[in-house]
Formats: sequence, structure tokens, C-alpha cells
Amino acid sequence: MVVHLSSLLTQALPVIILLYLPFLIYSSQLDYDTLVFKQCDSSDDTNILQKPTTKYPNYSSNKNLFLRAQTLSSFLRKLESESSRSKYFKSLVGDEEHAVSGWFQCREDYSSEICRRCVSDLLGISSRLCGNATSARIHLRGCHLIYKFERDDTPSAQAYNHRNYELFENPEHGIIHKVCDGATAETFAGFEEMRSDAFTAAEIGVVDGHGFYEDSYKLLHVVAQCDGHVEACDCGECVSAAAASAAEECRWFIAGQIYLEGCYVGYTYYPHENPDHSYHESQGSRVNTGKSLAIVVGVVAALVFVAIFLMFLKSLRKKGDDC
Repeated sequence: MVVHLSSLLTQALPVIILLYLPFLIYSSQLDYDTLVFKQCDSSDDTNILQKPTTKYPNYSSNKNLFLRAQTLSSFLRKLESESSRSKYFKSLVGDEEHAVSGWFQCREDYSSEICRRCVSDLLGISSRLCGNATSARIHLRGCHLIYKFERDDTPSAQAYNHRNYELFENPEHGIIHKVCDGATAETFAGFEEMRSDAFTAAEIGVVDGHGFYEDSYKLLHVVAQCDGHVEACDCGECVSAAAASAAEECRWFIAGQIYLEGCYVGYTYYPHENPDHSYHESQGSRVNTGKSLAIVVGVVAALVFVAIFLMFLKSLRKKGDDC
């Protein structure tokens, strides 16, 4: 029985390698866990998610801080539990005194497994970078997180008693973050017109694509996505505003990303070649060589260990036969 199992596993090793390694390399190429930007608004000096330095910490001096930490921890755990089932999830956690509202969202074209891993990394990063924040916005390449604490004196907090609690959703399309990258395209004839046409296609595409669009137009690759709560028509308007901002803020840059309240737009111009449809934003297509190599080496080491173990079992059987 042992020999039969060993033989099957040995025969399966090449198949496992061929099937599994492409997925690992693809995952690392996505570079989904790279930090794009963060915004942390804090009114306290103490990190509410920091682990206590003593076994029995004294929270009596700041009970509110302890309760806020519990609330935020519960909120983040809830988001993480939903990340394997959904690419967008918003929630409210807390009570009349301490409540957190917010959401996470993954890129629509990423798999559910990548989304889960991205959100897991995202929550760890938010705890380190914005652990003391009363509100926070953390964007990775593959997902983002937005949350805020509701104060007792805010209308939304007062509405909690009526079970009509609404998440903060700003209809204004102000620029949150921008990235203008790469060389300038002033010498490339027709660049601005081409980008304008690509943005127009994106504005229509997000409406038809339920809030997400990714495609290539001539020598440009464009991606756009709206937050999950944004309605279709508002999504088109938001992407239109982001496109206008990109044309103004990154006028001659061959790559740019504009993040607004409610949506973002990214584009990359390929003056000498056709864009790849699988491209994931400016800089996002750069292979994280170190990460890829580390993962591949780890898997190969595990497979070698399994092979050695199977050879050990086989040698034991031979010794038993000799006896």
C-alpha cells in the first residue's frame, strides 16, 4: 500500500509542478500587495491596535480607547471573513457609543483567492500604518480599505438608534491621489486624441461593465473601477471626472493613475508596441522577481522534501523485504 501510494505521488510530482508554478508566478506578477497610498486621520496619540506590553494591561485610564480598539478589531475581522466570498463588502460594527463603518474592494478582474490574500495583507498594513486613526483609506494595487469611526454627535451616529445607519459616501469627485509616471509623450503625434478616445470608451464601459472596465485602445491600455456602492450613471460621471483630471494633471505623461472619491482611472501608453490586454496598471506589470523566486524556491524545496520522504519509505520497504 505504501509503495503504491509512493509510486502515485512520485508520478504526480511533475504534473503538480507544471500546474502549480504558473499560478504562483502569475500571482507574484500581479504585484497586488504593493502600497499605492494611505491616508490616516487621527485624533489620538496612542495606537489603539498596538499589543499591550504587559500581561494584564490597565485600560481603566482610557476605557474609550480600549472599546474603540475592540470595535475596530471586530470590524477588520468581519471584512477579512467576507473577502473569500466577495470582492466588495461594506459593514457597520459597534454600538451607540463606538461604531466603525467602511468597506473593502478588490479589483474586479482578480480571482477570489487573490482578493482574499490582498485583503488579508491590506488589514495587516492598515493596522501598522493607521492603527491610531479615526478614519483611514489604504490603497494597494489589488484592493483598498476605507473606514471611519462615527462620533456620538454626528447625524449618522444619532441615526443608529433608528437602525438607519448609513456609511459615509462622499458624492464629490475630488482628487484623493494621483500618479503621473514615465517619460513624456509630447513628441508622439496624436497621443492626447488617442487617450481622450480611450477614456470615452472607459466611461461607457464602466456603465456596461457594472463598475469595472479594462481594455486596450490602439496604443493605450486603460483600466477604471468605481466603488461598489456607486450607481451605474454616477459611476460613468465619476470616471469622466477622473479622465478629465488625468488629461489635466498628467497631460504629457505616458502613464497615469487618478483616484477620486468613488472611482479611479489608470492608463499606460505604448508608443512602440501593442498593449497587453492582461496589463495591470502602470508599474503593476513589472514582475516582482524576488517574490517570484522566493515562492518558486519554497515550492521546489517542499517537493524535494516529499521526494526524499518517499525514497525513505521505499528504502524501508526494501529492508523489510530483505529480512
